[in-house]
Amino acid sequence: MTVKRFLLILVSLIGAGLLLAAPAEAHATVVTSTPADGSRLAKAPASVTITFDESVGLGGIGYLHVTNGSGKRVDAAAATHPNGDASKVTDQLVNGLGDGTYTASFRVISADSHPVAGTIRFVVGNGALARGSISTTATNGATGALFDVSRWITYGGLAVLGGAWLLLTVWPAGRDDVRARRVVWTGWGAAVAGALLELTLQGPYTAGEGPAGLRHWSLLQSTLRTDYGQLHSVRLVLLAAIALLLARSLRTGAERAPWEAVGGALAVGLVYTVSAGGHADTTSPNWLSIPIDMLHLLAMMAWVGGLVVLVVALLPRRDPEELSIVLPVFSATAFNSVVVLAGTGTYAAWRGIGTVDAIFGTTYGLLVMAKVLLFITLLALAYISRSVVRRRFHRPQLAYAMTADLVAADPEPDTAPLETERLRRSVYVEAIVAMVVLGLTGVLVAEPRGKESLAVQYREPVSATASLGGGASVTVTSDPGTHGTVQLTVDVTGASPTSITASATQQAREIGPIPVTLTKEGSRTWDGSTSLPVSGRWEIDLVVTTSQFDATTTDVVLSLH
Repeated sequence: MTVKRFLLILVSLIGAGLLLAAPAEAHATVVTSTPADGSRLAKAPASVTITFDESVGLGGIGYLHVTNGSGKRVDAAAATHPNGDASKVTDQLVNGLGDGTYTASFRVISADSHPVAGTIRFVVGNGALARGSISTTATNGATGALFDVSRWITYGGLAVLGGAWLLLTVWPAGRDDVRARRVVWTGWGAAVAGALLELTLQGPYTAGEGPAGLRHWSLLQSTLRTDYGQLHSVRLVLLAAIALLLARSLRTGAERAPWEAVGGALAVGLVYTVSAGGHADTTSPNWLSIPIDMLHLLAMMAWVGGLVVLVVALLPRRDPEELSIVLPVFSATAFNSVVVLAGTGTYAAWRGIGTVDAIFGTTYGLLVMAKVLLFITLLALAYISRSVVRRRFHRPQLAYAMTADLVAADPEPDTAPLETERLRRSVYVEAIVAMVVLGLTGVLVAEPRGKESLAVQYREPVSATASLGGGASVTVTSDPGTHGTVQLTVDVTGASPTSITASATQQAREIGPIPVTLTKEGSRTWDGSTSLPVSGRWEIDLVVTTSQFDATTTDVVLSLH
């Protein structure tokens, strides 16, 4: 198989993965609540319970509070997980609550460490019905931006740190090169800085506070008690162990030792702390998603880290013998890394986007598309670099390439300067594009995934208006804009109806008419709850009566998701 054909197959696989995307899980979403959002009750409930589609955390940051119409708290105790069920949050209410509108406000931390906040509203006895809202972007803008930067520093640091494999294996002479050592230590320092920033920003991020929240030590203490905080603590310990290994191995005159193989195990542990604290942990099945995400990160570290070491340290030395030893091995490793990145990246896109509509209809989908295009650019640049290596250098004929007995191939002196310069430029651009991809990855991690983002959009209320004649009109609103139990609100302008009757029909499925019981909520507003069991176009038939002798029949069409 030629390289061109292989690249074509990779691009085709990525495209197929996007088109055949299946649902994925990530930021928590509300499944149901008791009482239901927008419901009217005859008497006050003893508690409010909200059920999510995954486990959520409370800790010292999350909460569920219930307030009455004047804003007074009516909680009897702090919110808890009933019977230890982490997917539910319950708030017990005080006894003797009267009629009125009540608001249950919540903020929880989803399993992938992102905050979700919103409100559930209900009415006891008489009073105007109102619905709550749910947000998956319940964070402070400045803190969120800093968090994106910290994740980019983390990914960039891990990528550059990954270049240490060249020095520890095929290029031991690089241990004596100041620039090579500086690259590796810079990557290590960035990985440590990124971990510390993420750890300290997590508290203000999930609490919805600005950067000033960094001075609140209680937020850091709350973070350290979560899985997210503990994974970051383990990451810092692993980075400390890696520092000891590097300090011993990256010294002038240092020779390879068998115990350096422990570096591979440390790298695996390092990427596990990243994968287990992100989207992969909440993508079902996580026993498969976490290892795939780890492979993706390890391949990225081997490829991008090697590129940076080549650009900064190896290529500027212009040593033909070193180039002929290192480049064929790196080229083969990079090629294998591309295979792994393409396969694991396709799986991540397939699970993350979730539906074709989310590719161009959500921020997550657009970021994935941008990342795919940049990855294709990287493939093209890698193809150029690999072509130069294959022309310029002969692959050593050895059973095991990464040994101390690598034999240098004879260079071609007449083309050496030109080919080496071309390779240097290609690898340099490749490294820059790779860093941009890592930046997109840092933003992508914070975004709600495609299907869940669409679910939030789909739940937005939908409305339609029809004329009643004589300058009057009627507007029907369905909240939410999805099939199932909905609240239909009928608003009349230009007339004062004495009564309104409504029914819902879907001709395509031959469902209905379903009668809708409406209650007068204002002089021109009527409201009622009903169940519209399927998605599609629902025809809402209305009879608007304005007097004993005058009534107008009309209909509107609502398209529900």
